[in-house]
Amino acid sequence: MDKVKMKIGIIGTGAMGSLFAASLAPRADVTVLGTWRDAVDQINARGIHLERNTEHHFVPVHATTDPRTVRSVDLALIAVKGHQTERAAHWAKQILKPNGVALTLQNGLGNFEILAHCVTRQRAAMGVTAQGATLLGAGHVYHAGNGITTIATTPATLSHLESFAALLNQAGMETHLANDVASLMWGKLVVNSAINALSAIYRVPNGWLVENAETRALLAAAALETANVAKAMGIQLPYNDPVTRAIQVATATATNKSSTLQDVLRGAPTELDRINGAVVREGKRLGVPTPVNEQLLRVMSNPRVAQHNLAQFVA
Repeated sequence: MDKVKMKIGIIGTGAMGSLFAASLAPRADVTVLGTWRDAVDQINARGIHLERNTEHHFVPVHATTDPRTVRSVDLALIAVKGHQTERAAHWAKQILKPNGVALTLQNGLGNFEILAHCVTRQRAAMGVTAQGATLLGAGHVYHAGNGITTIATTPATLSHLESFAALLNQAGMETHLANDVASLMWGKLVVNSAINALSAIYRVPNGWLVENAETRALLAAAALETANVAKAMGIQLPYNDPVTRAIQVATATATNKSSTLQDVLRGAPTELDRINGAVVREGKRLGVPTPVNEQLLRVMSNPRVAQHNLAQFVA
């Protein structure tokens, strides 16, 4: 794999899929797969338009809506919303070589299980990323924050994931390998539960949440609730202070619109049922109170519930 370019299929033409494709394409054989015809056409016509700081790059990448045209990839990266995971998993199964690996960096719980059921647990992998990406249009993405990516490995997936991580590091996207899947999943869930719903409710980029006293307190309360649920499950988070970690991520991606806010602004389904909803469900099962996460879900699901109803939790 050192002498021949790694062959990567990226399933998803949204913000994160476009960011990773544009970053990897100069160093690997990358194909983007998706159902969004406009994005596929734009990518094939001009490449992915990547904005980073004040720079504009047009990165040549091949894109398709037909997984039957893609064969024998070393790694399939799942970069779709939670409600699209099952289809993406089946596409990954179609395009992978026999020993290839399917990797999800998606938000929330449940995606890895769907992927593992489809491609087998031996060929499934998951990770978390704090990269910030905002979709500006079909095939047009803004890199809004350069956070760390961590990927969990097993003996069966190590070789491909080492190569993939090396490519990301070469592209300037700091990436580490680990072996504790549960810790990674809940470590990311703490951050997502604290940032995503709040940013969508207030219609603000991530950084605003830590600059405003009320939203900063809500962010902290949501992060602590999620960390308490993880603790009750016997899961050790990959950092010591959940509030500090959530604030760090919001600050590092200050100009980024969270994926949930982007979904709301374009009228698409959100992933909050797999984020705050997962926290609430596990909290109820374990007897751990999660009132802030519950209220965030309530406000998001009912536009008539006003933002000021959240204030009772930080009074």
